[in-house]
Formats: sequence, C-alpha cells, structure tokens
Amino acid sequence: MNPFLLKTTTHLFLVISMLILSACGGGGSSGNSTVTKSTAPSSIAAISSSSLVINTSSSRMESSSPSSTTNSSSSASQTVASSIPAGGIATIKGDYSVNPSFWGGDNNGPVGSYTLVDVDHPHFTKAARITVTNPAGASWNGQLSFPITRAIAKDDVIIIHTWFRKISTTDESGACFASLFFETGAPDYTKYATVELSSTGEWQEYFIPVKMPEAGTIGNLDLKIGFGGGNKPQIFEIGFTEILNFEKKLTVNDLPVTQITYEGRDPNAAWRTEAAARIEQHRKGDFEIRFIDANNAAVIDKAIDVKFKRHAYHFGSVIVSNILMGNNSDSEQYRNKVLELFNQSGTENDLKWAPWIGEWGSDYNQTTTKAALQWLKDRDYYLRGHVMVWPSRRNLPNLVKPYIPETNPANADPIVKSLVLNHIDDIASSTKDLLDEWDVLNEPYDNHDLMDAFGDGVMVDWFNRARANLPAHPLYINDYSILSAGGRDTAHQNHYENTIRYLLDNNAPITGVGFQSHFSESPTSITKIYSIIERYHQAFPDLEFRSTEFDINTTDQALQADFTRDFLTIFFSHPSTVGVQLWGFWENAHWTKNAAFYTADWTEKPNATAWKELIYSTWWNNFSGSTDDLGKFNNRGFYGDYEVDVTHNGKKQTFTFSVKKGEANQFQFTLD
Repeated sequence: MNPFLLKTTTHLFLVISMLILSACGGGGSSGNSTVTKSTAPSSIAAISSSSLVINTSSSRMESSSPSSTTNSSSSASQTVASSIPAGGIATIKGDYSVNPSFWGGDNNGPVGSYTLVDVDHPHFTKAARITVTNPAGASWNGQLSFPITRAIAKDDVIIIHTWFRKISTTDESGACFASLFFETGAPDYTKYATVELSSTGEWQEYFIPVKMPEAGTIGNLDLKIGFGGGNKPQIFEIGFTEILNFEKKLTVNDLPVTQITYEGRDPNAAWRTEAAARIEQHRKGDFEIRFIDANNAAVIDKAIDVKFKRHAYHFGSVIVSNILMGNNSDSEQYRNKVLELFNQSGTENDLKWAPWIGEWGSDYNQTTTKAALQWLKDRDYYLRGHVMVWPSRRNLPNLVKPYIPETNPANADPIVKSLVLNHIDDIASSTKDLLDEWDVLNEPYDNHDLMDAFGDGVMVDWFNRARANLPAHPLYINDYSILSAGGRDTAHQNHYENTIRYLLDNNAPITGVGFQSHFSESPTSITKIYSIIERYHQAFPDLEFRSTEFDINTTDQALQADFTRDFLTIFFSHPSTVGVQLWGFWENAHWTKNAAFYTADWTEKPNATAWKELIYSTWWNNFSGSTDDLGKFNNRGFYGDYEVDVTHNGKKQTFTFSVKKGEANQFQFTLD
C-alpha cells in the first residue's frame, strides 16, 4: 500500500503571502522563486517550474491579478536567508555533518542513488546529489529523510528552509522535480507540509512556515525529499536544509515564505485561445426557432427574447444528506446554494456501504439519504451514486471485515464475494429511480484486497451485477492521483489505464472514467491536465470522462480562485468530458475545509466567485431579436435548456426548448 498517496485529510497550517505572480507564457521555465513575508494563512502548493522570481526585499508585495509581474535583477543563487528572524531553535540541521537517511526506492531495482558532493556556494559546502535512473511514478517511492532532533510542541511555529537545484534532466520541460513532505511515520503518515521543488539549473531557495497542529516526537517526524515521481531520469541536488523552531514566540506571519503558482496561470498563455476554440466548437450548437399562427402562417418580424436556463454540461457538487434536509438556517442556506450554483449532485458519504447500512450513526440513514436524493430529483438534478465497491478491508463495512484477515487479506473468506454482490443488488435496486449513474469501483490502485483474494475477475462481476440491476445507467470507475500530484504519478496513471483496459477486454459494461481531481498544495500544469485527459481519450475513445471530486486545498485564495477558473476551462474544453463535480462547497461540510467555496458563516470566497462567473457569465448566453420573413430566428448557443418569450396579439407566451449535441435543434411553436 502507498501511504503517501492515501486520501486522508491532512492537517495543513502553512502560511504564504497573497502575492500573485504572472506565469511565463509558452511553457518555458524560469526556475526562479519568490520570497516574501507571510501576510495571511495559506497552504504551500507546488512551486512551478515557470513564472517564479526571487525577491530579496522583506517588504510585502500585492497585486490583484496573476498578470502582475515582480521584476527583479537578483539571480536565483542569491540568498534571502537573512530574512529569517533570529532565535529559531535548530530542529533539523541538514549541513550533512551527519548523513541523512536514504531509501533508494523499489521499481524492480532501485529508483535512484545518493552521494554526498562538494559544492561552491556562499552558504554551504556540501549537498546531497540524487541520481534518479528508474523512477517508479510515485513521489514517495525513493526518499532522502532528515529526522527531527528535538521534539516539537503543538502550536509551535517552525520554518522549513532548503535549497534545490537541477544538475541534468530528460524531462521535456528542462526542469528537475522532487516532492518535499514533512510527515509522521506509520500508520497515519500525517503531512504538515507538502511542496513540489523544481529547478531549471540555478539553486532555488525555499521557505515554508508551518504552525504545528499537533506535537511531533523524535523518531516519528521526518522531513523527506521524495524522488520517485514521473517517468524521466534526472539528477538534482539538495543543499543546506534546516528546520528552525520559534516555539510560540513568533507567528507564521513573521516568517518569510516562498510564493507559489502553476504553469498556465498567465492570462496570455497560449492554451487559453486553444481552449476557447474547442469550447466554441464542442460545447455550442446552432439552433432555429420558427413561429407560426393558428393558420400555419409564418409570424414575421416578431420580437423575441431567448433566455438560457440550464447547461447540459454538469457543473455540480456532492451534498451531505442530513444537512440538505435539516431545519435550521444553515440548512436553508445550504439548499439555496445548491440551487444557485449546481445542476448536478450526489452524496459525499451517504451511499458508501458502511453508512448505508447504519454503521456510521444516526446522521447517516437510508430514510434521510433517499429524502435528499428525492429533493434533488424533484428539482431536475442529474444525480451520481458513490460508491458500490471500495475494495480494501479498511474501507469495507464492519459487517464484512471479520471475513477478511487483517494481516493477510488475500486469504479472505469466499463468502465476501456474495456479500458484495448482495450489497450491489440492495443499493442499486433501492436507488434506481433516484440516481442517474454510479461509481461502481473506487480507487483500485491502493484498494485491492478483494482482487488479491479473488482475482481481478471480481471487478468484472461487480460491473455485470450493477448492469443487471441498472440496464441503462452509466457505470463508472473512479480513482485519484491521475490529474493531481503534478500529473507525474505515472505508476498510478498506468495502473488506471491497465485496469480500464482489463475491464473492457473482459466485456465489463463500463461507460465512464472518473478523475477525482483533488489538488492539495500542488496544482498541476494546465496543459499537463489536458494531455492526461487526451491520453485516456485516445486509449478509450468510447468512454466518457468526468471530474468526480474537484477541490484545491490551499488558503492562498487568489491561487485557489485562479486554478478553479483554469481547471474548469481546460476540463470543459475537452470534448470527451461530461462534467465537473465538487467534493463539497461549505466549510462545515467539507473533508478539507480550506478547499470550500464558503466559510462557516457563509462568506463567499474567490473560488466560488470564479465558479459563478465562468458558468453563469462567460459560458452563459441570452439572445434577443426578431423573426425573419419565414418566421424564423437562428443563433448558436451553449447546449442546454432555454425559454423563449414572445408577445402576440397582446398576449405574452413562453415556450421551452433544449439545444442538444448531435441533433438538428430546429423547433416550431404555434402562437395563439
């Protein structure tokens, strides 16, 4: 099992400034980094190989859009270490007087190797050189580790400070990459910081302030540099690395921080023009409306107003059933936001096996779940079910666990096969009139106990059983770390493709592929996201693709809003995709609170504004005009539902129609 990739809620209390930097157009790499004093709580995300410049001033810089650029003549090799206040207690001091721990990884042989080298730098003389020859595709597979040498108390304020530079790479970007994570050991692997390091040649200096949400003990807390991600050999160096603990004497706002961005954020990036052209081509259709009177004569020169009412494309969010059906003011606001923002939904946890059968307590029960789904169905929402089978012991209900040995799940009792199929029968038949599609299989990459026990053929059995109960419902597979993790988790990506191929080759009735789209602190390059979607589209041209669990877990709200805008745009632009579903939208009902659209008191965050502006402004169209001499009105609009108002003989009349992909979209209405 891959502990680094487990989908658990990590405690991220990092802080970065609200400075927004422009991205360099075209995909070139500057490899520089920006440092400023922290000004607001934030998570540290990926340091992109593009658009980062260094600032040696300690003054705060702010701008209102990512097009603002900080100009600096300082080279990336200059230090801003003097901006760290005095008084920090050395908790990790990676001057290589004592060698760090090293694990070369395992990919049918070592992933990489480590040597200590002399370097010419004004602030250190030794560096760890990591030669990555056989990357495994997962960043955790291969690690350089610095254990803490002093315990850290809860609420202590620390700063992680390190240097990183490229020696050589075979990656087409020209940059080297590694993942820094500050985490506990087994079994939880709780992460307090995750940062993507990158360099195109010069030394890059990184400052990562953290307020510790929990105490950390010697022997169970390490700073790690993971180097197994991607599939391209590379050589890089880690220079002087330290953690300084200021205990509770300073706040995170007192410390410098490396500002982050992502490739493709530039308002003038080339991908935007290409995406807009695809949206125009694939998300819109020509339509014609003709009006006649009771005598079948054309009604000419008649003023009409056409109003767009709802997208055909799915822009949605999961909900929590007991909140949606609650009676307090928060539930009322919750319902209002669902109606305002979304045309598609589903439940976050209510339909998982354990809560469905009552193992999660009274907040989860079938009566409330069905009532919530009916409420949504009555309002014409497209509804997804999540999930029929999550095939690891840890994610199966207590009802099943006694039949699966904890220390040897491959020896599971064969009765489990029947229990799973009976569950599919139960939940599918109970919800078939409420739900429109289902995730049949969830996260097979690291949830495979049942496949280990009974063979991969059980996955085909699950899809066939779902189809027997649901003759027409779309049936999906769903997994994570396909678009996220910088888009370089090739081990996960390859496994997903191979699993889908296996299902199709064995005639499983799979119709769709879900990309979970959780983006924590490492926003993936926008063009990389598109290339990954295109990879699966080329492999499986007959399947639909959906972002099933979108969020970005950061408190850098400007970055969060920009990435929300850009992710939606690139995903919407690919013709094989059918929708984007948030994994929650309110802080008090979200698995990672920082990712929510609304705070606990319902204050709207910039990511919610970005969502609304795209869907209900940029991608919204209303029309007005007059019928021609044949009684016709022609235009081109987004696929979806429309109303047209016309006044004839002193009477206002309203008609509805839907513009659908692949149809003639010609409509005729008779006026009284």
